[in-house]
Amino acid sequence: MVKENDIIAIEKLKIKKMIQEKHLSKELSNASLQEIIRQIKYKSKWLNKKVYEVDTYYPSSKICNHCGIKNKINSLSIRKWTCAECNNENDRDINASMNILEEGIIKYYKEQYN
Repeated sequence: MVKENDIIAIEKLKIKKMIQEKHLSKELSNASLQEIIRQIKYKSKWLNKKVYEVDTYYPSSKICNHCGIKNKINSLSIRKWTCAECNNENDRDINASMNILEEGIIKYYKEQYN
């Protein structure tokens, strides 16, 4: 992944807090997310690539990647939703990943041109 991409955008996660959640703890512990993120950062630095972390509280799954409007979605159980503004149908995870990538690209350009 690091070799194939010049910019990697990841969400800054509070993994210790997430592990305290009963329904997430086993999956997160098994995945070793902290180690994966550490390796991505290490290998990116080694290959002179950029990793940008998007803030934990950035509402990546609530912002419609089509029109940019923040929608009111509170429950994690809602996996698909329709934007109230543009009627675009969004998958929660795909929508969030697109918004995180966009934020990473914005951070890259701010770093390059400021």
